[in-house]
Amino acid sequence: ILSACKAAPEKYLTQAPITVEQANLEDYWVEQAQAFTFSSTTLKRPNVSGFVKLKYLVDSNGEIFNPTVVESSPAGAWDQFALRAISHVKYLPSKANVSKTPVYVITEFQFLHE
Repeated sequence: ILSACKAAPEKYLTQAPITVEQANLEDYWVEQAQAFTFSSTTLKRPNVSGFVKLKYLVDSNGEIFNPTVVESSPAGAWDQFALRAISHVKYLPSKANVSKTPVYVITEFQFLHE
């Protein structure tokens, strides 16, 4: 009998992370895919628009670690959607980031009620 489990990636840091503003993130890391969608049978979609700001680490491999909600409105309504969305994001180093500098950044996710 064979059994397999997907091991969680380990943080890889070429140096101590720095903190960057969202506007400067592309100086270091570029999203591999700009748009994505996902569906959920376990999360109930709120009936209002809102936003969530997440703080997270982009390590030297472009993997995301420790996403945490720093602000959301309406409070808590879209948090799980944002956390699920960030789990689908992968970054590639920018041409200027040859040393693959890890960064902390706060990203805002906007959610629209249709």
